[in-house]
Amino acid sequence: MSGAAGTAGMSGAAGAGGAGCVPTQSVETMCNGVDDDCNGKIDDVDAAGDGVCDCLRIGIVGVPGSNPSSNFVSWLQALGTTVDRVNTAPGEAFDPPLLAKYDVVIFDRLVRAYSAGEATALRAWVEGGGGFVTMTGYANSPDPDFLPNALLAPFGLSYGGALSVAPANSFEVHPVTAGITSVTFLGGYVVTPTVVAGGTSTLLASNADGHIAYAHERGKGRGVVWGDEWIEFDSEWKAMPQIQKLWVNIMSWVGPQGRCAVPKP
Repeated sequence: MSGAAGTAGMSGAAGAGGAGCVPTQSVETMCNGVDDDCNGKIDDVDAAGDGVCDCLRIGIVGVPGSNPSSNFVSWLQALGTTVDRVNTAPGEAFDPPLLAKYDVVIFDRLVRAYSAGEATALRAWVEGGGGFVTMTGYANSPDPDFLPNALLAPFGLSYGGALSVAPANSFEVHPVTAGITSVTFLGGYVVTPTVVAGGTSTLLASNADGHIAYAHERGKGRGVVWGDEWIEFDSEWKAMPQIQKLWVNIMSWVGPQGRCAVPKP
């Protein structure tokens, strides 16, 4: 894992550079929750120079989709200090102690319905600085493809409509869409926003069938709601360089905003 010479997860503003900071390294190389080079940024490690912090703790919620996604998973593993797959069985908890382990959670193919209480836990975690990404379209059927909707309710976003098979080819100006002109959208759903207190949703992308992606900002955290799962599959990862660029943009944007900040390429 690049930049993962340290071991501990990040600890908020602990060790931030200041007048009394004593540098222990000339360049930050450790994911230890400390501003080792006293530049005012904690764990700003980016060995690949891709603009994404190497010190992310990543949780993937659910099971893999129907097509191989080893390239995507390998990329996440190289990107993060820890990458875990959780909630792969119906009885596993989704609660504040689980979420506290991660900086970013990615919702893959969910295996069960989630409660309003679990959605509230996600909302509180995001407000405190967590970042999330959701995908859908795994079964080409509303059940179970709409399982993420319960978790998205506090953010005023939901998947719906008929199955859509049309490239994502219309992008709004946003950090998530920088440099993106067209990516695969092969059996997903439109995303519908409603107004909710405490957060702001911004349209990211559309196709011939409607709006298919939104960004959400709430408190100190952020989320990206994407209407299809093909952006994680090896077939697209290998054939479309913009897929990886999209993920670089997403992870950079939803990652911790007050720490683990790295320069954009």
